[in-house]
Amino acid sequence: METHKVTVNGTEYTLYKNYQNLERLRLKFNAMTTNFWGFDFENFYQSTFWDSSCMLYTLFLEDEIVAHTTVSLFKTNWNSKQLLWAQIGTVMTEQRFQKRGLARFLMQYIQGEFKHQVDGMFLFANDTVTEFYPKFGFIPVDEYQASLSGVFANTGQIVQQLNLDCSSDLELFENYVEQSIPTAALHINNKGLAFFYTYAYPEFGYKQVIYFLEQLKTVAVAEIKENTLTIVQLYQLEISPLEDVIHALAHTPVTNVRFGFTPLGLKTTFERYKEDDLTLFVSENLAEVFEQQKLMIPMLSHT
Repeated sequence: METHKVTVNGTEYTLYKNYQNLERLRLKFNAMTTNFWGFDFENFYQSTFWDSSCMLYTLFLEDEIVAHTTVSLFKTNWNSKQLLWAQIGTVMTEQRFQKRGLARFLMQYIQGEFKHQVDGMFLFANDTVTEFYPKFGFIPVDEYQASLSGVFANTGQIVQQLNLDCSSDLELFENYVEQSIPTAALHINNKGLAFFYTYAYPEFGYKQVIYFLEQLKTVAVAEIKENTLTIVQLYQLEISPLEDVIHALAHTPVTNVRFGFTPLGLKTTFERYKEDDLTLFVSENLAEVFEQQKLMIPMLSHT
């Protein structure tokens, strides 16, 4: 944990960083996130998968949280280079303290701290604040979701549904998450967030749809609704044709396949994608990547 006294527009605040191990402060943070977003981080903390890649930046006025931003770090591969990106998320300011420059202070502080540490930054902004982030050099870009049409049916592959409450299944899944080869054009590796979605919070629905395809050395987070198979994420230890993975997962006939990431090695169609009222903003040095390529930030990498 770090603390710093800072002054914003004439008022002194305390900036707390990475204080999640201090229960008193963590519970205050959880209360704020519940109020703003309808969930908290307690299950994530208790799961033990909250690692150093998820960092808290919170302003306190005496004993009260007044503003917060989370930074998540991602290792990614692009053009055969390993890069480090930062995602900004859970941005919030208590209503009584809005319009005091607190969110602006945190944004500028974080940008200054990571200026020479990361190769790019991105965030998802709802439609009510799209005019805020360009002030810090962020540019809105389109995302594209990949899909396939055809007739897909199971070819006899054995598919095992994983139960992450079983220690052996949890260990197997963790190994695949850690050791997976790139399966996406934009391969983003953040183990903590993967377990945030699939393990710590069953209400997201992903914990119940994790499948092990042993013959294909693949673990898939996938679900079928009506005739559409959505492959949210893949973790592979060896390259296996995606067509084989699709057929294995199609336990009922499927005519449409959608991906929660941009798959490698598969000729797909693309449609502009927008999750609810969210727009992807990227730092200037990443804008060209998204403007020239039809890409999607993997669904299990959102904050």
